[in-house]
Amino acid sequence: MIKMAWGALRTRPASFAGLATALFLAVSVITMFGSMVAAATTTEGGSDLALIGGAFGEIAMIMAMFVAVTTLGFAIRGQYRDLALLRTVAATPRQVRRLVRFQVAGLILLVSPPAWAAGAVAARSFLSALVDRGLAPAGAIVPGNPLPPLIATLATVLVGLLAAVFATWRISRGTPSAAMAGTSAETGRIGWFRTLLGLIVVGGVGVLCGFLVGQEPDEAAQAALLGALASMVALALLGPLPARIVVTLLGLPLRLLRGGESGGWLAAVNTRGHAHRLSSAVVPIALLVGLSTTFMVITDTMRHHMAGVLPDAVSDDDVWLRGVEVAMLALFGTVATLNTLISLTTARKREYALLTLIGATKRQLVRMLAAESVLTALTGVVLGVAIAAPVSIAFALSLTDDPVPYVSMGDYAPILIGAVLLAVTAEMVAGLRTIALDPATTVTAP
Repeated sequence: MIKMAWGALRTRPASFAGLATALFLAVSVITMFGSMVAAATTTEGGSDLALIGGAFGEIAMIMAMFVAVTTLGFAIRGQYRDLALLRTVAATPRQVRRLVRFQVAGLILLVSPPAWAAGAVAARSFLSALVDRGLAPAGAIVPGNPLPPLIATLATVLVGLLAAVFATWRISRGTPSAAMAGTSAETGRIGWFRTLLGLIVVGGVGVLCGFLVGQEPDEAAQAALLGALASMVALALLGPLPARIVVTLLGLPLRLLRGGESGGWLAAVNTRGHAHRLSSAVVPIALLVGLSTTFMVITDTMRHHMAGVLPDAVSDDDVWLRGVEVAMLALFGTVATLNTLISLTTARKREYALLTLIGATKRQLVRMLAAESVLTALTGVVLGVAIAAPVSIAFALSLTDDPVPYVSMGDYAPILIGAVLLAVTAEMVAGLRTIALDPATTVTAP
């Protein structure tokens, strides 16, 4: 199995690029904030460093898990037919799962050394910035302790193994013939268990929002973040349903515009008809927008409503730290978004080739791509804002009696615009490269 795992990594490097990037980020970020905890143990009065490192490391672990599941899922999808063939030639589900685990472990071993170096450099820069702002003692340094890098790799291995459990669920269950049949069809249902679990998570978010109201600002902020993360889990579970509802509403103008001759009409019908594929595309965008929105709401609302209560220095430092959290979340969300959209678009090369062979012009395909990319991006943004809305309202109520949170549009607009531009650019670049392939060769390729 080890030889097969390394063989897949060598022959399909592009399929594992997104996963390798996500694992690299996980190891480097956990190394960075683990180094903050190590610095606290060697610095007098460094308790704040330990708190900052622990809080940031916890968020990094959660984000790494979410992104690793997404990117590993697409890495497995790229070799789904090969794994299904292994099942048909007597490979057991346990062997298939072991193969994927070896692939994940191999990637972690490859990315760990450069990730350790990146994490160490980032830790020194971050600690220097904390010292400059008075959030760390003047003599604080990052010690040459091997434990943070080692813990980061071990933690990432744990994350990767948990991600492998979710990612291999479909290919490893059922009969070999069912696994093979699954390579050529997209299921239209999400299953009763997944639906029930999603609804339970939604109910939990509602309970958390009720608990959030009336809490102290710091406790309310942490609860709001937890609620946003739980909402992301609910969206991942129930994704096809809300994604289809939103894209149906957003795509209505395109379906009414110029009838069946319009590339926009084709894009609107196509995205609505492939709810699972659409859900896979919009969840990372919603992750990026939803969590960024939640952090912006927490930061701006606290700064606006508590400006006369907290000292300016404390408020500014809090804003600065939350800005780092937003940047970290944006980095993970960007990796997930790019990997997902590029993988999904590239996987549709046979579909584009068939459209070309039955008479679609390149201009029509480009227009369809453009409309689809905009629809996908806007759907992700709408769902991201919807995810942030309940916890944001609850957080605003915890500080004041006003349910409307305060957000600086000058800071918030770039997040929304950046998410849309990122999604549209990724899908268009991947799509243009895909439709440029020879259609006859693409259709007959295995």
